[in-house]
Amino acid sequence: MGKERLIEILNDLVAVEIAAVTEYQQHAYLSENPRIVDLMEDFSMDEMSHIEWCSREVARLGGTPTVIPKEVRHAEKDSENLIKRDLSVEAEAIDRLRDYIKVVEEEGDQRIKKTLQDIYADEQTHHSVLSNLLNPPKSFLSRVKASADIGTGMILTGVFWLYFWGFQWLFFYLADPRWGHNFAFPLVLITIGVAYKGGKVSTDLLATVSSFMIIPTETGLISGIQSTYIALVLLAIMLLLLLAETGRKQEILFLQHRWRRWFKKHLLIVSYLFLMHMSFIFFFVRVFLGDVMQANLPPEPPWEPMHWSTSSYNLLVIPFGLIGMAERFRGTLRRRIRASNIGYWLSLAMVIIGIIIVSITSHSWLRYSPPLIVAIAILTVSIIAHKK
Repeated sequence: MGKERLIEILNDLVAVEIAAVTEYQQHAYLSENPRIVDLMEDFSMDEMSHIEWCSREVARLGGTPTVIPKEVRHAEKDSENLIKRDLSVEAEAIDRLRDYIKVVEEEGDQRIKKTLQDIYADEQTHHSVLSNLLNPPKSFLSRVKASADIGTGMILTGVFWLYFWGFQWLFFYLADPRWGHNFAFPLVLITIGVAYKGGKVSTDLLATVSSFMIIPTETGLISGIQSTYIALVLLAIMLLLLLAETGRKQEILFLQHRWRRWFKKHLLIVSYLFLMHMSFIFFFVRVFLGDVMQANLPPEPPWEPMHWSTSSYNLLVIPFGLIGMAERFRGTLRRRIRASNIGYWLSLAMVIIGIIIVSITSHSWLRYSPPLIVAIAILTVSIIAHKK
């Protein structure tokens, strides 16, 4: 009796998801807003994954996966009504999944429970995105919460980094221009963050090129100043591209949806991989082959107290990059926590930990207290916004 009950539940979900795929595809064709078109098509691909997961479980239990959809309901053509219809579909799916998860728990099938929890997490994400489209955040705290993603985290990290080398530590650069790489790297971070927020293939491509500059710069093949000029030009081009993309129904770099979806997922993954090279090169190359690089890079032994903040940052960049890649692949960690949110909190932690270590090793708390207060204030406001 247990198997039949599970097959019935799974086939009901398959029928619902087939209808959802059809509706999302129709809404993508009807919408004239390129952002909504992308969302509808992306959500449609998610629903197709749900069909596959549930159908495989039905077959595993000895049943026959259904191919008959639930009733497909049509919405009016304007974007608001399309989103309202999709929002109601997602709300119904969340309620249905909540009930079905309880049934599966009673049957004791942990594998199917995990599958339904994965689907539930996707539907919650869809519902959240659609809700924000229909009712954009208006209050300050709601806007802060909506912007708490890995892109904002990278921009904030880059801005703090530029602040220190533009004001606090500028004399190091003036005395030794080899420190110029500390202007290039934060510009690369800001460029990747802006690309993440922009969500265009053209800007993602520029972010990948910019992040590649980390490798020749960190290995000392080119000077930090040369890298800074390149990163600055790429960031300027990106901002101009985003301005040109505003209001367009079709992206400047137009590709078929399958290719566009692939590039939007993987270009930033490549950017995160290049970003992680900062850590690998720092610990495995600069530490042991520092003499080779001294033409363009000053030595930074990680065991010396004055370089502990750099070492801690390079250690934290590794999980930061992994979280960024996880967000590109599935969007959540353990299907319940948004990876992009974790990236935001980790970026703030990287800034605060770095400032604290610098303050401890230099015994200059007064000097570093202003940026530390600002970073803690941003963290506090973000926590309050998250709780609200």
